[in-house]
Amino acid sequence: MNPTPGPTPAAVQETDAGRNFSLSVITGFAILGLLLTSIWNFGGFTQQLQALYYTNVKDSNYKLLSTISILFEGKMATMLAISFGAGIVLLVQKKEPNSSIDGVDAHIRKQICLIILGLFVGLILLWPNDLLFTFGIVGILLFAFWNLPAKSLFIAAIVCSMIYCGKNFWNYADDKADYKAYLVVKSIEKKFSDDSAARSIKLGFVKSKDSASQKEILTKKILADSLAKKNDTLNSKQVEEKGKWEGLLKSLKYDSANVAADKKSMRQGYSKMWFYLKERVQNKESSGVYAIGVWEFSAAMFLGMALLAIGFFHRRLSSATYLILSVVLISLGVAFAFFRIHTTTLRITDYVKYFDRFAIPYNQFLPLEKLFLATGYASLLMWLLKLQSLQGLMKIFSAVGRLALTNYFLQVLIGSFWFYGYGLGYYGMFDQWELYAAVAEITLVQIVGSVFWLRYYKLGPLEWAMKSIIYQKKFPNHL
Repeated sequence: MNPTPGPTPAAVQETDAGRNFSLSVITGFAILGLLLTSIWNFGGFTQQLQALYYTNVKDSNYKLLSTISILFEGKMATMLAISFGAGIVLLVQKKEPNSSIDGVDAHIRKQICLIILGLFVGLILLWPNDLLFTFGIVGILLFAFWNLPAKSLFIAAIVCSMIYCGKNFWNYADDKADYKAYLVVKSIEKKFSDDSAARSIKLGFVKSKDSASQKEILTKKILADSLAKKNDTLNSKQVEEKGKWEGLLKSLKYDSANVAADKKSMRQGYSKMWFYLKERVQNKESSGVYAIGVWEFSAAMFLGMALLAIGFFHRRLSSATYLILSVVLISLGVAFAFFRIHTTTLRITDYVKYFDRFAIPYNQFLPLEKLFLATGYASLLMWLLKLQSLQGLMKIFSAVGRLALTNYFLQVLIGSFWFYGYGLGYYGMFDQWELYAAVAEITLVQIVGSVFWLRYYKLGPLEWAMKSIIYQKKFPNHL
């Protein structure tokens, strides 16, 4: 299995309505699976509620949450990025008949459309976890590398993953540094307390024969005195260092007041919700892209380009190879995921104890977990594609994948209208299992809608609109 510089013309011609059939299947599977974790944010199953479940490992909610997290959290977005990376190469190599716009120009226009649509999804539909904006940015950055040999693309994917792993370790090192600074501040506060107690005894405010409780009460009164305040007050830097660590610990643990406040904010009208979510969206589409997104999705897109180059998506590997790859990669990914789940519980319950037991963060292997499981799922689907008995199921996934942009947009529309305050306002009202029941309903709508639509049209409505914008002409869409 020797790497080649890129897919052959014959490989590029294996398409389903302009898209590689295998890629459509993988994309469709990922789009449907994406909703299993997106529904957490739509429905109000927040990080703090998850933290509550993670601390009760014997409860059924913990088992259900852990299973979904291990199998789906982050993996479906990575699968989409792998498919997207392969799609970059196919689009750049494609020449649209009767059009003066070449593949390179079409690719850049497509990325700009995705960026604009991503901003709309984030800032207008108020979806903080949008993928389109990040995909658009990363797609432009990776354009220069699309024609590299497969070996170089694999290396690029590994390098990006290692940088992502390094950033996770860096953040962990920052947490340790914050804890050490906090300990210094606490020692200073203790010195203040000891000095105040000694001064109180010396000045006669506190008697040495007083009980411990009396001494504590009187010492607090001394600390409240203006003279004591002047001498025994932390400076602004020390206050910041103390607050930073205490704020981190508070964010990890379940806080019923915080959850109640979030529910109230998310059930308000559109304008109030916009101000409530604005900062979250801005952080995701600015610092979030720079800090994590660019490395996470670059790794996956590079991998998608490399897999396309070796003929992975064109069924050139044997059935045995696909099956072995799926078993090995899924097993490795699940092993990394089990480590993350186990250490997440310890981190939430006692982060200081976690420092003593582990030299690496709970999410150290998260980048590899995502890539291994996503590639393992893709390998499994490629193996299933070789089984004639499952072609009907594969066509369903393909239909959803061919309408990937429309279906993604539809998920955001349905999710926000169903749960947000400017819609039906069911945010925070469903139990975890009920959210997955909602996923099943939306999934059924998308499958039936996709299959039905493609009986009459070549492209989905958003796919058709984007293609018309890219090539600056109206394409016939009826079959």
